[in-house]
Amino acid sequence: MIKNSKLILMILLFSMAWLILPGCNGAVAFPAKPIATNDARADYDTDGDGQADFFCMFDSTGRITKIAYDRSGDAKPDEIIHLDAIKPGFCRHLVLVLDGFPVDVVKEFYDSGHLRMFHRPAVVIAPYPTMTDLCLEDAFGYFPCSGYEARYYHRTKRALVGGTSDYLAGKNEPFARIIQYRASPLDDGTAYMNPKAMLEKELTSVKRIWDRRETMEVIAYFVSTAGMGSRYGKEGQLITLQRCEQLILQMLFETHGLVKVTMFADHGQTNTPYEVAGLDKYLKAKGWRLVNRLQRDKDVAMIKFGLVTYAAFNTLAPSKLADDLLASKTVELASYVEGDAVIVRTKDAKAIIKSTDGKTFDYNPIVGDPLKLGRKGKIDGRELLKAATDGKCGYPDALYRLWRAHFGLVENPADVIVSLHDQYCNGSGFFSGVMERASTHGALNWKNSATFIMSTAGAVKGPLRSEDIPDVIGKIFNRPFPAMK
Repeated sequence: MIKNSKLILMILLFSMAWLILPGCNGAVAFPAKPIATNDARADYDTDGDGQADFFCMFDSTGRITKIAYDRSGDAKPDEIIHLDAIKPGFCRHLVLVLDGFPVDVVKEFYDSGHLRMFHRPAVVIAPYPTMTDLCLEDAFGYFPCSGYEARYYHRTKRALVGGTSDYLAGKNEPFARIIQYRASPLDDGTAYMNPKAMLEKELTSVKRIWDRRETMEVIAYFVSTAGMGSRYGKEGQLITLQRCEQLILQMLFETHGLVKVTMFADHGQTNTPYEVAGLDKYLKAKGWRLVNRLQRDKDVAMIKFGLVTYAAFNTLAPSKLADDLLASKTVELASYVEGDAVIVRTKDAKAIIKSTDGKTFDYNPIVGDPLKLGRKGKIDGRELLKAATDGKCGYPDALYRLWRAHFGLVENPADVIVSLHDQYCNGSGFFSGVMERASTHGALNWKNSATFIMSTAGAVKGPLRSEDIPDVIGKIFNRPFPAMK
């Protein structure tokens, strides 16, 4: 761990130095605010001469359906373009993928009158654990990850593998091979240490890729947005959305409306300050041996990597380990496998989840109702997904997501997964010492799981699972999504 910490520190210093090198000045310079606005339109001064030359026109719902230009110099719209009349298939497609955005924050921003070139945002429920690699492999319909994070217990090698070097090499994020922009993992540390500077660097990089006009579709994944949430919470997320809005308006202005934009995020965020759970010390006090290789019943291989609100363990005694973990004040829910079933437990409740097709589930509460479904027996997973419209659903799409966390999500699933209370996190002690702690993600609940998708090309109806995104966007554009898959 000491060697990893030194390596990470060197990377952070290098990355922050890179941000102040020449050439990092922003290419996104569209005005942050219109110089005039009313119910019909917003007027922008794009050349700084004090009078409007570009106009965004609203329909009766407040959505921007037309843009216009002043060609005569009288500050009035002379040339008007109906955006909905331009077919998506004739436009280049910009896809902005944000790391860590709660759907509730995006809806609030939209309802306040922003991002109105989009149709209304729809709810997307991320896979569990709510980790970026897993979410984006689903969102791009690409092949499965090796583990939940870059460090995991390899079942064939029977040992903990991976970590910082694998993370920097992108070994657990195959999706990076099929998109047009993902910052170098060397920059990821800066995304948390100095997220505002990193956000500007990423916006500039994406704009320059777009301007090179090399592909019909440009998919850009922003890691800085996770840092904006982790360091500044909701305030940082609103700043991020404002800057994305400026980028999109600039592209509409420059392309004469020949751009369609889709924006979504990988997972939600707690937007809750947190402290380190200390589960390693807790388990040692309970008599467990933290090891890299499992040999005895009291051995446990514990993943400590990103600062997240879930934790993964491998052990020869999952039921006993769950007993002790559930006695911790930090743990809300635990799951593990017995035969072909997933056992889900809280401190005072237990249930069995079975499925033969991964679509319909047999939910059998033994004690209480740990998922608070208020029902038992055969349940269609999609039926639960449809109910995931707001935070009242508790654990959204819980049966499918829990079952898949153990069967079918990654090549090396954990033996025991716990969902932590939002005010606690599990992960690297080094990261906990250098990062702000305003928000994180990983757990099964609504805040961690519910994110968004919206497009200027057409309305998206939710709730969706992350894995539904390729089909939904593909139908809107009448071509495969992603195009490079």
